[in-house]
Amino acid sequence: MNILITGATGLIGAAILNKLIGKGHEIIGLSRSIKDDTDFIKWIQHDLYNDEILSLNLPKDIDVVYHLAGQTSTYTAKNDPITDLNINVTGFLNLLEYFKSVKECPFVVLAGTATEVGLVDDIPINEAMRDNPITFYDLSKLTAENYLKQYVREGWVRGCTLRLANVFGRNQKGQNQDRGIIDKIFNRALAKNNITIFGDGECIRDYIFIDDVASAFIRSTEFSETTNGLTFYIGSGNGVSLKSAFQKVISLAAKVTGTQVKCEHVAPPKELSDIEFRNVVIDSSLFTEATGWKPEYDFDSGLIAAYQSYFPK
Repeated sequence: MNILITGATGLIGAAILNKLIGKGHEIIGLSRSIKDDTDFIKWIQHDLYNDEILSLNLPKDIDVVYHLAGQTSTYTAKNDPITDLNINVTGFLNLLEYFKSVKECPFVVLAGTATEVGLVDDIPINEAMRDNPITFYDLSKLTAENYLKQYVREGWVRGCTLRLANVFGRNQKGQNQDRGIIDKIFNRALAKNNITIFGDGECIRDYIFIDDVASAFIRSTEFSETTNGLTFYIGSGNGVSLKSAFQKVISLAAKVTGTQVKCEHVAPPKELSDIEFRNVVIDSSLFTEATGWKPEYDFDSGLIAAYQSYFPK
């Protein structure tokens, strides 16, 4: 297939690319900066919001689009909601308009977030729950998702949205500071710096390893007949408290450095969003029914896989 990946250098994009290499696909990466082509990916420089969309001029008919580029910080979105909207909604809408204008009908997979549902009293979270976003970031992500559904209804593209739980593993340079917290805790512990946790650390998260996320994106296109037009939650199905997760990461780093750093509990800053205090476990059974996908890693095995390069063979 001919595959377009936006955000191909990020955590998820790089993982998807790694799984696609050697499978016979023609892969195009879209970037705002100039990048050199390699044996397995051709790069196109384009800014989806600021550049004229018809100048995109993709060299091939595109079969699949993995749309991973975007603004991903809750706090950046709050400080500058217009820019957040322009990047996450208008930029994505421009991409959809491009495929409408050239009369191609690719399958577009949009990276969503489990926080779009807002704060819920019951877990696990599934697709039957009503969305009630409480952050500007989640508003923009939900809006982009609804635009995709409308374009699918109009027959201009095909596609689906994958709302992701807390993704971890093999963090990339340039990740936003409020994303990829597990990877950042590990790196901080490697540097023998103490770890800070806000509050009692009893909030529950659903951590899903990056390889399982990449597999879910690829599965969604392999089973496009059953995923088209839908939204799915993607998670491990297991809840881990922040305190327990941080302690596991600290202990793993100690096996590398020989030093067990401390985990210090402090009062949360006033500006911390309420979304940080949610409890989350994801029910991915709808996606499993549609594609047969199941996560291969739990939190412990994901940690080992993520950081195995730090340990002697």
